[in-house]
Amino acid sequence: SDASVDLGAVGKGFACDLIRSYLEGTETEGAIVSVGGSILAYGDYNKKGDKWSIAVRHPRNESAFLGVISLDEGFVSTSGDYERYFEKDGKRYHHIFDAATGYPASSGLVSVTVVSDSGILSDALSTACFILGEEKGKELIEKYNSSAIFVDENMNIITVGDIEFEKQ
Repeated sequence: SDASVDLGAVGKGFACDLIRSYLEGTETEGAIVSVGGSILAYGDYNKKGDKWSIAVRHPRNESAFLGVISLDEGFVSTSGDYERYFEKDGKRYHHIFDAATGYPASSGLVSVTVVSDSGILSDALSTACFILGEEKGKELIEKYNSSAIFVDENMNIITVGDIEFEKQ
């Protein structure tokens, strides 16, 4: 068969899950691991019990951050229209396709960052919410007991769930 499966929407999160499983079998007290757009915050940041700080990139200014997420442990994944794209006639064509249309997703969101206790879930949810848009995305985040930061086309920041996010 000439069929294939693309695990791009969850592959990085799955890798983070595998890394966490490995770290649990070691004496590692704490680690931060980045696999593309997915991050694992594992164990203790330091002996004082401070939280990990994860910067969220600005979707329209590559040298700036939107803000910082603080968390004890967990997985952070971001999907956005700014990593792999091109512009033609003033329209941005990015790499996250909506299977219903066959075209790049156009949901009104330009970036979705998800925090979850599973790498594969955080990765899948960031992609799904980016495609679904704010309202359906919020429902999905709540259904899976996760939290998120949505950024819309007007650069409005919408937080969902119990997330510690400090805007820059």
